[in-house]
Amino acid sequence: MFNNLSGGLLAGQYDCNKERPPPSRPVPASFPSLSPPQPSLDSPPRLWAERSPSPLAAHFLDLKKPSDVKLETLKLLNVSIEPPCDFETLLPSTSGTTGPFLPPRSWLEPPNDSESGAPTTSATPASLLSNGRKVPTRNDFYARAQELLFNNADAFAALTRKPLPGQVRPRLAHFRKFWEGLDNWAYYWDDSLDEYLPPKQPNGASSSQGADANPREAGAPADLSSPSTNLEEPRKKMKTETTVAAASEPPALPGLGESDIPLLDETTMPVQQKTSSISSSASLPARTVPPKLPWATNIHAVFEAPVDLSNGSYRGYRIGNGPEMPDQYRLECVRGFLEGVAWAFGVIFAPHRRPPVLCLEHVRFPVRMNTAGWRAPSDRMKARQGWLEGPLIGIQCRPETSFGTETDAVLDVARELGGLLLLAQERAREGRTETKAGEGKWWTTKPRWGGGPGGEIGEAAGASDAPAMEPPAKEEKPSVRMRLGQKDRKKPSPAEVWKVLKPGNPLWDPRIVYEAIGKETDSDWDEVFMVSSLNHHISILKLRVHRLYLRFLEEGTLPEHKQDPSDLPWFSPSLQRTKWFDLFKVEDRTEAMRGLWGIMHFLMQSREKTAGSEDAMKGA
Repeated sequence: MFNNLSGGLLAGQYDCNKERPPPSRPVPASFPSLSPPQPSLDSPPRLWAERSPSPLAAHFLDLKKPSDVKLETLKLLNVSIEPPCDFETLLPSTSGTTGPFLPPRSWLEPPNDSESGAPTTSATPASLLSNGRKVPTRNDFYARAQELLFNNADAFAALTRKPLPGQVRPRLAHFRKFWEGLDNWAYYWDDSLDEYLPPKQPNGASSSQGADANPREAGAPADLSSPSTNLEEPRKKMKTETTVAAASEPPALPGLGESDIPLLDETTMPVQQKTSSISSSASLPARTVPPKLPWATNIHAVFEAPVDLSNGSYRGYRIGNGPEMPDQYRLECVRGFLEGVAWAFGVIFAPHRRPPVLCLEHVRFPVRMNTAGWRAPSDRMKARQGWLEGPLIGIQCRPETSFGTETDAVLDVARELGGLLLLAQERAREGRTETKAGEGKWWTTKPRWGGGPGGEIGEAAGASDAPAMEPPAKEEKPSVRMRLGQKDRKKPSPAEVWKVLKPGNPLWDPRIVYEAIGKETDSDWDEVFMVSSLNHHISILKLRVHRLYLRFLEEGTLPEHKQDPSDLPWFSPSLQRTKWFDLFKVEDRTEAMRGLWGIMHFLMQSREKTAGSEDAMKGA
């Protein structure tokens, strides 16, 4: 699943100017819209204290299918869901020892000679990050940001090494994996040059309607006033504003009364609209053509049957629609986008080696976490052995494209909360050791057998007091000469495995030093970040959670804690998020990179380590 994307690169495999069988109709990019329940801010929810232990574990055990996740699930978690905000609100307003975390927008412009050697925007002398590396400078930021300022068509042409007339080929270095993934996205989401051609007549000529009418009438919006596609234009042509003339009153048709003329409604009336390079057309069934109005195309074709394009041809980028895109493409593109920023701070991305599960008392609830960002150890030998530190940030990609009901929106928010709480629990393991299920209990240390018939594991036939029958003599196999240095590795039988008494398998990865990197040492609150991806967009989330809330999830008992009136309630974490950034748009992906740069700077700032973390490092 996590192999190199270059093996599945689609760039150059399909020519948008050649006719081929038509793909499925494009679908619009939709996002969940939810009115979250109001959390309890004065005291813990009433349901938490009514049952002992907590009802969280019982509630999640009752979730048999995704549709069972409803508003009661979010209300039981008691999370304060804030409206979308910008990065200035998402990141702390205070500055660290290395200056402001969020770089200004002026960093997107070429730096001056006087600013080329400046380590940060602060007048304070530059310090090191928590991993001992130098703080990235403005030149490091601009060297990566300028790769995101390229036109999509130019970057895609650089991947296929096609010459650009009169232009210098863009150099893709830090974000090359991102551009490879974005090119794969375009083959499923970019409908800017969709051209559905009608089937040809038996004599070889195409239909008169299909020849005169614009091919975009089949379903996707198009520029009706522009000429046909030029065969010599670049591979990725960016569409500009498109204007469609508004229809006037329908002309009077001979032989038809007013009741025979179909009425115009919001779905059929032509309006003035604007389409960009990634336009979202109406959601239509695959390979179907909507009926045409008589005054919109040809008045002489009123009684003719609509043209069936299912057997026609297609010219354009797409080979499918958004729901048909493999999940691997979305993950590789988003991870390539984050790696271009994270590598400047020494952060690497790797998936969990143990199944990611959320601990709710005795319940292990699986959650979705595609990959996570970790800090590489300073010890080179440990880094080669696969040791990791963290986690810092997570990535969660979801293939859903339809959020028409409230249940879909609630389920999507619950998945995001599950990933954030998983990262928070892993960061809270700093300085602790794992207690395996059943460790030290009598049922994992004391052998026992009730003495029933059939023997301990069903080896004997009949009752236990019956005389044991001698087993038949086994035929001795001829001895095989063992090779020099070969050991007799006999695989244990199922009966021998059954007799072994031991606690449950561990959930913690033994080669991970769990640490809340970026957290204030004297604070009980932790700020957890995660990148969420839907369609061809990303959104950055932040969960501010208290350590007592995490302890309540794992133990199920309410702690005895006197709430400070000046502090936020520990029993209600705060969830903030940004808007959805379209990675096909230059302004959106540059703004997303600026925010991620500030988040990495905030998490990797140098802080004093606690004694517990130092002991954990020594014990590892």
